[in-house]
Amino acid sequence: MLQSIGETIQSQPSINYGTVRYSFKCVRRHLFQDKVYYVHALPNLITIGDHINDPNPKYKLELNLKNIVYWKQEHGQNRAFGIKYKKNVKFFEATSEQLQKFRQEISCLIGFHSLDDHYKIDELIGKGSFSSVYKIFRQHDKKVFAMKYVSSKQKNDKENMQLVENEIGILRSFNHDQILKIYEVYRVEEYHYGIIVEYLDGIALSTLIDQLKKNQHVLKESEIKTILQALLMALAIIHQEQVIHRDIKPQNIMISQQHYNSVKIIDFGLSIKNQLQYNRCGTPGYMAPEIVNMRKDQQKAWTSLCDVFSLGVVFFKLLSKGISCFQGQTSDQVLANNKKCQIDWSIVQQHNYSKNCIQLLKAMLAKDPEERITAYQALQHPFFGDAFLTMYTDYNGHSTSLKSKQILNPTLEKHYFDSYLSIEDNSVQKQQVYYREIRPSIISRRQQ
Repeated sequence: MLQSIGETIQSQPSINYGTVRYSFKCVRRHLFQDKVYYVHALPNLITIGDHINDPNPKYKLELNLKNIVYWKQEHGQNRAFGIKYKKNVKFFEATSEQLQKFRQEISCLIGFHSLDDHYKIDELIGKGSFSSVYKIFRQHDKKVFAMKYVSSKQKNDKENMQLVENEIGILRSFNHDQILKIYEVYRVEEYHYGIIVEYLDGIALSTLIDQLKKNQHVLKESEIKTILQALLMALAIIHQEQVIHRDIKPQNIMISQQHYNSVKIIDFGLSIKNQLQYNRCGTPGYMAPEIVNMRKDQQKAWTSLCDVFSLGVVFFKLLSKGISCFQGQTSDQVLANNKKCQIDWSIVQQHNYSKNCIQLLKAMLAKDPEERITAYQALQHPFFGDAFLTMYTDYNGHSTSLKSKQILNPTLEKHYFDSYLSIEDNSVQKQQVYYREIRPSIISRRQQ
């Protein structure tokens, strides 16, 4: 017998209740006699059964964005959650505290229903090719959020939906001040998502750079240092989690005009995690040379160093009153100069920035990735003095040291790398790069 959306028939492997993230008792109201059930939230499944650790629970629902959880609220408090079962929605009641904890555990892993019951749209604040961004208010406390509304133009437009689901999964894995925070995902219609994220009261870094260019204004070195340090810290966290952003550019960085250390990296639509083979992608003028010079039909291993190069281009623009290191009247000209990677350093050197500043810029924009500095190494560069911060808070709220993790893939042991370093095989290129990241690069050694 089929049980609920996302479930196949009952001949399934046993449920591993040792991986339960949260469990609680709930009540299903009936006309004559109410029924008590036990709810378990596992990493990829919700079970609702008659007993604790029920081996054959009556209700099961896979945690994926194609499935939906419904919510009943009273006076801003959760009173019940519901799932679709045999074409009807079955609701289960529990305390508001239990339901709130349950909601947090499954948020962004499954779609929620009834956006209008929880949020009110205020105004449109941005628009893209297949998404729009709105300023919204949460109904019960009027707290401000932003919502990225994504719709697929065609029902079979799987690529766009995969990008959306990928971005949601990656954002959920972060909890850092310099990375956009995500809270919930709503299924508005079958092919429409409402992604609830934090509202950013600031401007895109591209707007600030345009202002510099228009007014011929040069930022102070101390101001640029503040911006760059915050962005490098964000990149170090991103790379530590084995994520590569792949589209670092001023348009994907938000900044407060009052506090330059308040920056956010946004738009993880092209990001990838724990993968080895990738196609060429990115924005002309910001792509690392090893990526922009890939053939269109070629696949190769990306590394986190491509993000460092892109941030180096942003660094260059901050130092040069908005002038890019790869200029051109058309996108084709920009792309051609990006491929050549011939940088005119005099554009930034004329503004009398410090030696350490220019050294770090060149280390980030090294054409050969073997000579390019990593985000973690850049944070330890003399340009920042002793201001390097080693602590951040992970998704679960635990303090973690960047240095202790060494930006090393936690799933791969050191002896694994040692055994493969002599093999000339593109399939292990990424592992070699991550191993190298815990040692000083060629450039950083020359500067000592």
